[in-house]
Amino acid sequence: MFSNFRTSVFALLIGLTFPGNQATAQNVSSDSSKMNVYFISGLGADKRVFAKLKLDDHFSVHHIEWIKPEKKETIKHYAGRLIAQMDTTKPFQLVGLSFGGVVASEMSDIIHPEQIILISSTPTGIPVSKGYQGLIKFLLLSPFAAPILKSTNKIVYRYFGANTPELKSLLKDILHDTDSKFLKWALKRMSSWDRKTKPENIYHIHGTNDQLIPIKLVNPDIKIEGAGHLMVYAQADQISEILNRQLKR
Repeated sequence: MFSNFRTSVFALLIGLTFPGNQATAQNVSSDSSKMNVYFISGLGADKRVFAKLKLDDHFSVHHIEWIKPEKKETIKHYAGRLIAQMDTTKPFQLVGLSFGGVVASEMSDIIHPEQIILISSTPTGIPVSKGYQGLIKFLLLSPFAAPILKSTNKIVYRYFGANTPELKSLLKDILHDTDSKFLKWALKRMSSWDRKTKPENIYHIHGTNDQLIPIKLVNPDIKIEGAGHLMVYAQADQISEILNRQLKR
């Protein structure tokens, strides 16, 4: 049962892991001559998954830090609170990875980025039946839910596309740093996320071998052949080239 539970939940997880520390609002300082680009991670406590990207010096890169959710908070409301970490008084762009892409899509209703780039994500809700939503909520009440979700095995590695020792080590560290309460909250919200329309000015990059968000469920602008959910790290050179080209537009 636990194996089936873990597999089912990770199919909804779409790379969703979070830190335990709460970030505070911060003033964004950057070179005024450069375009601000805000990266929103979906995998882990910090910018580790973006570590291998090589971006041109034309951009001023900032990494949004996750904060603790309020009780019964929606994804949209949560996304609105993250905006305090951004300077929206000048043009900027968003890059959202996995769950970060979901958050970026919700941000677009509040602020107006020049462009949103999604990586291994989805701009709209993936249909989940009411019965399955109820099952997820019930199972997440189990005291065993968090330890199971935060553990690593062949199933977890396969869903995330962690097929090398380096990727397995990265994923293991990421899951270890996950805040259990945040994870449960986010899973509940994602199972009922029903956004119907794509944001304007969106560009979507997706791997053809993504097991967490199968490519048949999305309609990306560019497909990375054979790439899995962790392609931003595993195929960093290719993703960097696409990002540099697209961000300049």
